[in-house]
Amino acid sequence: MKTLLSVLLSLFLISSFVYSQDNAELKEKVQTMNNKLAELMLAGDEDAMWEYYADDVISMPSYQPMMKGMEACKKASEEMMSSGMEMLEFKSTVTDIIQSGDLVVDIGTYNITMKIPAMGDQPWSDHGKYMTIWEMQDDGSLKVKVETWNTDVNPWMEMQKAQKHEGHEGHMEDKEVK
Repeated sequence: MKTLLSVLLSLFLISSFVYSQDNAELKEKVQTMNNKLAELMLAGDEDAMWEYYADDVISMPSYQPMMKGMEACKKASEEMMSSGMEMLEFKSTVTDIIQSGDLVVDIGTYNITMKIPAMGDQPWSDHGKYMTIWEMQDDGSLKVKVETWNTDVNPWMEMQKAQKHEGHEGHMEDKEVK
């Protein structure tokens, strides 16, 4: 009985180590791919960027409707870029990897800085979290199957802060004039 228990414990420890090592390698692979995607986005190389996406991709961005399929995602991206929006910085960090069959769930955080014409010349920065589901291809590569992201910055709180700040400044000016 002692021998059986020792063997089972040994197998458990070995499998845990192998899983941890495989998971670390997969996490590194996904981070490398995310870094390359960020590089392509910043360079405006959309053709190369879309090679990382499955034809039947589903994208669920913050504050926008869900998009299904490569063509819908490309169209939305083209509209955003034609608006004059310019990405200045983008970095994502993989925090967790979950693998199930041929799917890899990538959970992490992002930081982005961009210029948006409607917001003037001031760059705008955001940070938040994301989840991407990658699909393993027959050749061992991964393609984005589903993506979603959302900001950690509550826009309504930011508007309230701005209104209070504007109201406070105006109130202070009124006092100084009197």
